[in-house]
Amino acid sequence: MINLELIGFQELQDELSKELAALRSDKVVTVGIHEEAGNVESGDLAMASLGAVHEFGADIKHPGGTSYGYASKAAADRDEVRFLKKGAGYMELGVTQPHDINIPARPWLEPGVASATPEVLLTIQDGMEAGQSMDQILEAVGAVAAGKVKVYMTDLKTPPNAASTIRKKGSSNPLIDSGAMRQSVTHKVSIGPAEEGLD
Repeated sequence: MINLELIGFQELQDELSKELAALRSDKVVTVGIHEEAGNVESGDLAMASLGAVHEFGADIKHPGGTSYGYASKAAADRDEVRFLKKGAGYMELGVTQPHDINIPARPWLEPGVASATPEVLLTIQDGMEAGQSMDQILEAVGAVAAGKVKVYMTDLKTPPNAASTIRKKGSSNPLIDSGAMRQSVTHKVSIGPAEEGLD
């Protein structure tokens, strides 16, 4: 049988407990689209709601009445039918009836934050070694995580946009149109517990 005597173990444990106590905080960092982002440019929809639609998907009951037809004579010659803005286009063929629209889920927030885990752990470690306060560490962690979420959004390719959507916005990236939603992703340090989701 081997007997080991740990010299200074209690002092080490006490010092570690003191360090951990110093790091305890009632503050949290949240990453995503916060209420302050406001509404999307084209309407009354909150930017956070748009983010939630993409994260979880949605079924929308469209009332119909959207004009469709040929945008130009060249489009008519090609028999290329598109949705038209009211009063615009070369020839209206009709208007849509009430119908359901399914927007598939394209999770961007949860996997985007998860992709930041290695960098977040290094940021915490570096902050502790540098003697930073918990507020400073949380700010750094939030900035790292928000940046990684934006990269994830940019790189996301599935599920792809419909061909009509790609024609309309000129891009195949399912989450990037004007870039406003991606730019709305921020971090915020606040007193916990964190509030999640939409009311």
